[in-house]
Amino acid sequence: MTAAPSTTGTASRGRIIGARALLVLGVLLTVVSILSTYVKREALDQGQFKQTSQQLIASPAIQQQVAATLVDTLYANVDVGAELTGKLPDNLQGLAAPIAGISRELVDRGAQELITRPRAQQTFVDVSSVAQQQLIKVLHGDTKHLQTSNGNVVLDLRPLVLRLGDRFGFINNLADKIPQDSAQVTILKSDDLKMAQNVTHWLEQVANFVWILALACWVGAIWLARGRRRQEVRSLGIGLFVVGVLVLVSRWLAGKYVVDNIVQSDSVRPAVSDAWDIITQSLAAAGWVALSIGVLVAAGAWLVGPGEKATAARASMAPFLRRAEIAWGAWVLGMALLIWILPIQVFRTTALLLVLGAIGFEVLRRQVAREVPAESALEQPPAPPPGEAA
Repeated sequence: MTAAPSTTGTASRGRIIGARALLVLGVLLTVVSILSTYVKREALDQGQFKQTSQQLIASPAIQQQVAATLVDTLYANVDVGAELTGKLPDNLQGLAAPIAGISRELVDRGAQELITRPRAQQTFVDVSSVAQQQLIKVLHGDTKHLQTSNGNVVLDLRPLVLRLGDRFGFINNLADKIPQDSAQVTILKSDDLKMAQNVTHWLEQVANFVWILALACWVGAIWLARGRRRQEVRSLGIGLFVVGVLVLVSRWLAGKYVVDNIVQSDSVRPAVSDAWDIITQSLAAAGWVALSIGVLVAAGAWLVGPGEKATAARASMAPFLRRAEIAWGAWVLGMALLIWILPIQVFRTTALLLVLGAIGFEVLRRQVAREVPAESALEQPPAPPPGEAA
């Protein structure tokens, strides 16, 4: 009778199912980690928000939309014709209204020129930072300072309206003519306050530890898959690749929905499209990082596999991998290049990439050392015949 094959060192069906379940859970937790970390950094980190504001006001489409808002606010609160009438001589006052109409084009140009000036852009960044600080306080339960904005969190562009009006000397007492709430853009409505506070609290808590749970799931899956650990590592790489694709596709679909369905005015859509791209660029970066790391993990799992091409690749690298100074020097150079290329924005991602990359590289080196002896027969010179001088 033929002996039954031994199952020693192989994973049981239950362990394989458990490993796959942990792997899927880890991938899902990775998606949650990416989204929660993105929201926490983009909405609650003051340095990141200030950088985003600078990028927003540098966009030509957004500059054009902000300039139009400033001009609309100015004309809605100031009777330019009356102001001109008071400045013109008596015999020319009849031309005040036509001149006021013609001056609209000049004011538009002045607003567009103003918003490209560094001081005006810095003013936009400053008022945006004030709004973000207000938002942070509100999301953490401090609502006592919202009486002046009807309970809403707003972006107040009034300082830019005043700066625009000051460019035209014929408007007297401009600050008295522009109401405090005349150029406010609502960021968070009071009706949505409670939900926003709950979501923020949940995201802050999740972003701090969910990545640890994801990492624990991956380690547990690989540990359970005894005898199939290389396949689980390959599946992990594929899972990370899928995470990256899902994040990138979801960002694109959400942006398309916002621009095409929520925004009603065609004139505003270019600015909203640019704003969406800028605000979500760190989310896109996280997606590309997950996708790229997934490809690297899957490629590493292939390289240590039993295939002919993988075996040949390991054999060709053996002379270099045996020498630690060459091998690790090349590894350090490669990782430095990888970190420079990838848009990694979270330090823990860099740390995990370095630690896990070092472990995987050492596994490869040890496997090559077992498969390819340090000195093969082909590498040794032929031994001289007995009695012949060396």
